Amino acid sequence: MREPHLLSPHRPRRSPEEAHQRQIITAAPNVIWAIDATQVTTLQHGKVWIFGVAEHWNAELLGWHVAKSGKRFEAIQALAMAVRQQFGHLSAGPARGLVLRHDHGSTFMAEHIENQVGFWGISPSCAFLGEPGTKGVIERLFRTLKEQAIHGRVLRTIDEVRDAIRDFAARYNAESLIGKNGFRSPLDMRATWLDTNLSRTA
Repeated sequence: MREPHLLSPHRPRRSPEEAHQRQIITAAPNVIWAIDATQVTTLQHGKVWIFGVAEHWNAELLGWHVAKSGKRFEAIQALAMAVRQQFGHLSAGPARGLVLRHDHGSTFMAEHIENQVGFWGISPSCAFLGEPGTKGVIERLFRTLKEQAIHGRVLRTIDEVRDAIRDFAARYNAESLIGKNGFRSPLDMRATWLDTNLSRTA
């Protein structure tokens, strides 16, 4: 289409090269997490929201929440699950030093989110505009989630969505063989890391 000049006029987008060095995988757990949301459709309750929190290190699904509303309060529920699971409590500062990657959507840019993540000691980190790879971990996890738990199914209610995500999270974290983990599951990867690092400090 270029040769017969059939392409529409457009202005090429210029972006600085290597803005994020194309490196979003960390060398240890609890360095960078990502949070995002997606929608699915049910017969009785229409569209519902799925919020998820992913670990950049081993692609583990750390927290999730299913709700009819896709606002900031629902997003915090997924993050709270992840913080409680990894650090044991939700009081001030348990996740100090952790970075949370999210997009520029109003849900994740809300003051309520900023205040809550700050209370837990988490630093927000916006994904780079025009560079979807900076959110690649959570986007890839959501793709797998939809392929394995949503597509091809008729979900009647929001509770059926919750059941599907709960089952997926348990199976995915324990059994999914992920290439960057050396074809080990997220939980196997975490257990190996803990064994190695605890033995060094013993």
